[in-house]
Amino acid sequence: MTKVRRSKSKARQSTKTTAKKHSLPSKSRKAKNKSREGPNIAIIGGGTRCQHLLEMLAHDRFKHLKAKIVAVADIDPEAPGFLLAEEQGIYTTTDYRNLPDLKNLDLIIELTGKEELLIDLIRNKPPQAQVLDYTISRLISDMVSFKGEYKARERDLDFSQSMISTLFSGIREPLFLLRQDFRILDANEPMLNLLGLPKEEVVGRTCHEVSHRSLEPCNSRACHCPMKETLKTGLSAHAIHEHFDRENKPRYLEVITYPLKNTYGQVNMVFEFYRDITDDLESRLERKARQVKKDLARLVHEDKMIALGKLVASSVHEINNPIAGIHTLAKLMLRTLDEDQLEAEELEEFRRYLKLIADESSRCGQIVSNLLSFSRQKEIERRPVDINHIIRSVILLCQHRMQLQNIVIQEDFDPKLPKITGDYNQIQQCIMNVIFNAMEAMPDGGKLTLNTSFKRKNRMVHIDITDTGCGIPEENLSIIFEPFFSTKEESQGVGLGLSVVYGIIREHHGNIYVHSELGKGSTFTIRFPQGQKDF
Repeated sequence: MTKVRRSKSKARQSTKTTAKKHSLPSKSRKAKNKSREGPNIAIIGGGTRCQHLLEMLAHDRFKHLKAKIVAVADIDPEAPGFLLAEEQGIYTTTDYRNLPDLKNLDLIIELTGKEELLIDLIRNKPPQAQVLDYTISRLISDMVSFKGEYKARERDLDFSQSMISTLFSGIREPLFLLRQDFRILDANEPMLNLLGLPKEEVVGRTCHEVSHRSLEPCNSRACHCPMKETLKTGLSAHAIHEHFDRENKPRYLEVITYPLKNTYGQVNMVFEFYRDITDDLESRLERKARQVKKDLARLVHEDKMIALGKLVASSVHEINNPIAGIHTLAKLMLRTLDEDQLEAEELEEFRRYLKLIADESSRCGQIVSNLLSFSRQKEIERRPVDINHIIRSVILLCQHRMQLQNIVIQEDFDPKLPKITGDYNQIQQCIMNVIFNAMEAMPDGGKLTLNTSFKRKNRMVHIDITDTGCGIPEENLSIIFEPFFSTKEESQGVGLGLSVVYGIIREHHGNIYVHSELGKGSTFTIRFPQGQKDF
């Protein structure tokens, strides 16, 4: 197979050589070439450099050079320049010694670099023809190649710029193209619509000046600048910013930056995309708020059950004594009625007994009613609430236990205290937990002072609960409202009391403060806004 191919190749080469010898330019063509401005050129070497030169001339890349390639010689008839010359109708030959037969030949460019060929060519060239040796010829061909590459890159650049422009205008998300100094090079139509500004008032200004109305780049923790991060790391970055729209309303936007790098990997420009997440963020916050309220209601009820367990033991003793007295008086009255008829003095004594029974049974009923009311889980209901009334109901529930612990209560309530708006049961639970804490801080007795007042300056209702107990160490003051923090033993509770208190107060737009001295006692100050209606 190899021998056959070689013989065919030789035959074809022989045929082509013979054919080309008989295809020398005719007299008419010579006359035409003579009238043409510029030199007639022959090229020895039909490689890629020859191909580039032919292409450049064919596309009139040399506007001021009216040269014409009249012949191409190469021993390889399959060389790319050789084949292109055939396509363009240029005389071709596989033997460079045929070139001197050409008339009106002005220049021979030698591209093979063979010294013996150059010497032979100089000896046998036509008198009027000049010969460019390999070095100069290669320099010229390199320049031609460079110009060809430049034009190709120029076309690629034009295409890339056209593609970027199309993509830039077609992106529906607001988009900036920024320089390294934060100045805006371009902004697409959605961005201009978001800002409510024409392009002339946007391009050339800084991004922070346009979007944040600030002369300084974003540098706070609350407003992290993703572009700074992209310039520093060369990677994409994102942040959530609060911007203002054309109606001066705040909108929450996710800002995403992408770097545009040069061939050295350096960031030259930055794309900055905006995505409006205001509606999505508000929806998430609303769902989260509902979940927090639901969790808070569950925690309040669980904590209420813990407090109820503490109250029941004490209340049972408190109820037991009057019931025993009622039982004794009832038996005495029955015995007296069974003996004989009642006299006037005995009737008067019976009236006194019955009044005592009615008072004691009423007190027992009130205690049970308060316990049931305290333990019942109700829907949150916002309504006007009397703080003094709530504190008195809590005292009634805790009074017997305080007596057993030898705790003295001192009350100082403002009789003109305005009502607040809130949930009765939650506020009752809140005050109950703080009073329980005060009682547990005084296991051997002490004094509990309850004070209410109204501060007109800030229109807040103040509740001060002061004990003379053990006090709170200074290192614990900042963490006592955290969930599960407790200084009690494991069997005494899980430490949800004060965290529930804090949650209830914040839910009612209030505040709580603590002042304590170790060994002297503590004061918890609770503040609620007057008549708050919307939460």
